[in-house]
Parts: sequence; structure tokens; C-alpha cells
Amino acid sequence: MSSRETILNKLRSARRPFEDAEPRPAAYIPVTEQAAISPDALLERFTLELEQLKGQVFPVEGDDAARDKLLELLVFHDARHILAWDFRHIPVDGLESAIREAGIEITQPDTHTASRADVLARAETAKVGLTGADAAAATTGTLVFTTAPGKGRIPTVLAPVYIVVITLDQILPRIEDWLARERANGLEKLRSAANLCFISGPSRTADIEMQLVLGVHGPGQLQVVVKR
Repeated sequence: MSSRETILNKLRSARRPFEDAEPRPAAYIPVTEQAAISPDALLERFTLELEQLKGQVFPVEGDDAARDKLLELLVFHDARHILAWDFRHIPVDGLESAIREAGIEITQPDTHTASRADVLARAETAKVGLTGADAAAATTGTLVFTTAPGKGRIPTVLAPVYIVVITLDQILPRIEDWLARERANGLEKLRSAANLCFISGPSRTADIEMQLVLGVHGPGQLQVVVKR
């Protein structure tokens, strides 16, 4: 039995706290509102919210336009080296080969090896992180990620520019809608994920004299390509 299984078994066998608590309600009052839930309406709201958070959204039609836009962004950022998820998790056909043909080096960082220090040192030279996402929440401009083999956190946090590719049907009204969908599926993805992340806009802090500064603890730019 692994250490992880030992800990989980202890937690499962422990007496549940708050045994007299009321059962979970069948429905919750939404924290944010979105009356129109057509794909275009959700894209419009997602764009509005993310732009207010200093992010950018680029809607495109199909794989060809998505590849063109992504290559355009990489050239704009002068990216000769990028960090990326396994391209099975980025919803654009032929994207990996197109990036390599443009002469751009791709690193898919795996730190679960003996060469972890070398991997991290090399990753620090990348200008752009490129990933897909599990979902997006329109009312808060939030991107949702679960980590797994081939889709780790490093590309989402290390490079100064972070580019995400999603499809139009991945945009849901609220985070609660994504959680409800996962619960209906038995929370399988959440139970197997090493990490669950919510990203709303570029990294920011206002710790110093209450002045908002972007990019202190992570990417200073966030760009989202939405493929219809």
C-alpha cells in the first residue's frame, strides 16, 4: 500500500464531522447571473469579464484559423521556445507540427524525473506557455484546469506570457455549472487530478502600496484563443 493510499484510508475511516448537519440543498442560489446561455452570449460575457481583468480573447473559426492566430501570437511575442501541454490536450489539429515547422522549440516539462533541476532550468528560458483547459466560466472570465500526465501546471505559471486554447462549447455560464457537471460524472476527473486550478486573468498583486502590478507571481499576459 502506498503512502497516499494509507493517508486516504485513514481519512475515510475517521468519524465524519458535523454528522447532524443539514443535507446538501438540491440547488444553490447563483453567485453570478447570466440570463442568456447561447454559445455566442457566453463568449461575449467571457470576453467582457476577461478583458476587464486585463486578459485578451481571440475568437476564430476552425483549426486553420486557430493555427494561424496562435502562430501570429507566438511571432508577436518573439517566442523561440515555448512550454506546452501534450498536444492531445490542446484542441487544434496539426498545431504541434505547425509550431515546429516555424522553428519554435517546444518543451513539455516533466519534473518527475532525476533531471528535474535541468528541466526547470531549461523551462525558465521559455517566453510562452501554451495549454488547453477543462472549461471556462463566462460570468467571471475564469479558466478551469485539472492536472494530469501531459497537462501539468508549469506551462500555466512559469513563462511571462500564457496562451490558452479552448473551444466554444467549453464555455459554461458559471464555475458552479462545471462543478455540477463533474458531480454528475461522479467527480472522476477531480478525484484523479493532482491539482485543480482556477485562473482569472494575468497574475496580479497589490501588496506594495496598494498598487496593482501584473506578472509578479506568474504570467503578466493571458491570451485565450476560442475555436468555434
